[in-house]
Amino acid sequence: MFLPPCWLSSSAARVAGRLRACLLRALTASAGLAVVIPIVAHAGAPPVPGLPRVNMAAIPWSLAESAAAYGDDASALASMSDASPTMARIRERGRIVLGYRQTAVPFSYVDAQDQPMGLAWALCQRVVQALQREMAMPDLRITAVRVIEQMRGPLIKGDAIDIDCAPSTVTAARERQVAFSLPYYAANVRLMVRQGAGIRSIDDMRGLRLAVVQGTTAERLVRARHARAGFQLLMARDYDDAFRMLREHRAQALALDDVLLEGLRATSKSPDAFRIVGPPLATQPEHYAFVLPKDDPAFKTRVDAALADIFRSDGMRQLQRESLQTAVPPFGHVLRVVPSPDVLAIWEAGARYGASADGITHAPERDTSAASSSPRG
Repeated sequence: MFLPPCWLSSSAARVAGRLRACLLRALTASAGLAVVIPIVAHAGAPPVPGLPRVNMAAIPWSLAESAAAYGDDASALASMSDASPTMARIRERGRIVLGYRQTAVPFSYVDAQDQPMGLAWALCQRVVQALQREMAMPDLRITAVRVIEQMRGPLIKGDAIDIDCAPSTVTAARERQVAFSLPYYAANVRLMVRQGAGIRSIDDMRGLRLAVVQGTTAERLVRARHARAGFQLLMARDYDDAFRMLREHRAQALALDDVLLEGLRATSKSPDAFRIVGPPLATQPEHYAFVLPKDDPAFKTRVDAALADIFRSDGMRQLQRESLQTAVPPFGHVLRVVPSPDVLAIWEAGARYGASADGITHAPERDTSAASSSPRG
């Protein structure tokens, strides 16, 4: 028989009610036919480490309890649809594909075993946990795909990855090509130079060479200053390539987000040989968010709801301590990044997502007036 589609809430307390209501609708539609719903454990690859299995046997299936347990939420469930192409694709292949960076310390990079790590990657794992519960897929697997900045848009648009778990800046131009989750962090584009270089800002770069990563907002900002400041622009493939230009004296400065600059500095052999200088190159801070497929609002809603749950808990502060205020490989130098007022404002706004008095889910307004997170030192 046909079973009407139903959604599982990311809230564990509502899972039982929604399952019972779904079964109730199925029984009503079947006009008294007996229904057997097998509980199938997917064989093959192990579940995502650390993700709990849904104990289906513990969910009561009494039809007498269904209407009372579901209550006024029945209309909300009816309005939800299984129309998300991204979630359908994830369900069909039994895995979710996540993008990451190799050297975007402290947000998305690899350890000595070439495994992804960092704040954005860890945050993405928590979102996947929520999606796993939402989709009732205890054996959902993760496939990690290394992505460079220039390819994140094409890979998302081509359905090659489902979520890009990296420090991607939200811009109007990019929003025409992809969707973004709720923002989770903020940064300012600044310069990093060698100690003793005599460079205090981009205005001191006339006749010198400035490295920048192709496809980043830093590239756009320095190009706007290029003609007036009179520096030579060196294009890098990724963050490590750009920092290598600075280390090897091919460039006298590197323009990048300040938090990423601190990550590159802290993971170098000689962090004290470099310093971050000058005012921000933009008047407003950049907001980081996960890159998602465009034209799939159902998927974005679920990712945003998972992030909002994390913002409402102590999750972001915990990830901040673990990823941005700790020793990082390979040399164990300590990052010195603390959440700025703008970062805290992003978390507070995200925590209010969906929590309005009218019962309607609202996205938080972006406050672009505050200063961004900045490294200490």
